[in-house]
Amino acid sequence: GDVLSFQYYDASVDSVLNIYETYAFATNDQLGDMMDPWELNILTTVDLSIELIAGFNWISFNVVPEDASLAGVLESIGDNALFIASQSDGTSTYYGGDYGWYGTLAMLEPTQMYKLEMAEPATLTITGVPVNVASSPISLIEGWNWIGYLPQNPGALDVALGSVADNSLFIASQSDGVSNNYGDYGWYGSLLTLEPGSGYLLEMGAEGTLVYPEFDGLARLSQNKQEVILSNK
Repeated sequence: GDVLSFQYYDASVDSVLNIYETYAFATNDQLGDMMDPWELNILTTVDLSIELIAGFNWISFNVVPEDASLAGVLESIGDNALFIASQSDGTSTYYGGDYGWYGTLAMLEPTQMYKLEMAEPATLTITGVPVNVASSPISLIEGWNWIGYLPQNPGALDVALGSVADNSLFIASQSDGVSNNYGDYGWYGSLLTLEPGSGYLLEMGAEGTLVYPEFDGLARLSQNKQEVILSNK
C-alpha cells in the first residue's frame, strides 16, 4: 500500500530529475514484461501564468513548485499583494519587502482555492512540475468547499466533477458565473468550463472525494517530458 515515487539520474549533466508516475506497492505484483515494459516519464517544469486584477482574486495552481511556501509561490508579484485567505489554513497579510508575510497561512497547496487581494493588476507566474491529477484527490466536506483546479487544460464542468456528481449541488466562479446540479438532468448555468489558475466554490450535499480527469493534459505534458522504459527483471 505504500506509494513509491521515482527519480532519474542523468549522468551526462549530473542532474536528478523527477518522474511523473507513482506506484502503490502490492506484494507479488508485476509491472510490464519483456514485450510490454512499464513506462515512466521524466518531466521538466512548466510555467502557469495567472492574470490578477486589483482587489480580490480566486486563484489556484496546477503545478508543484519547488518552494510551496507563501512567499515562494507569490514571489513573482512582489509588493503588489496585500492579503491572502484560505478555507481552512488561515490567512496572511503582506507587510512589505522588509517584513514579508505574517499570519497563520504559510504553505500553499494545489488542491485548494485561495482569495488573494492585490493592490493593482499583475501577472502571477508559478513554475513547477504539473500535478498528477490521478494521485491528487481532493477531500470535500458537506457544505462549501474552496477547490483548486488541477488538470493542465480547461475541462467541461460535468466531466470535471464526474467523480462527485451524485453529491455536488452548486458551483460558483469569480467571473464565469455559476451552475446548479439537477441530478439526472445534469448541470445548468452560465459556468460551463473550469480553467487552470482559477479557484471555485463548490457546495456538497454530503462528503465526497473529487478526482479530476486529465482533459488531454498529457498533450501539454508531452512537450515537457522525456521517456524512460523500465523492464521487470
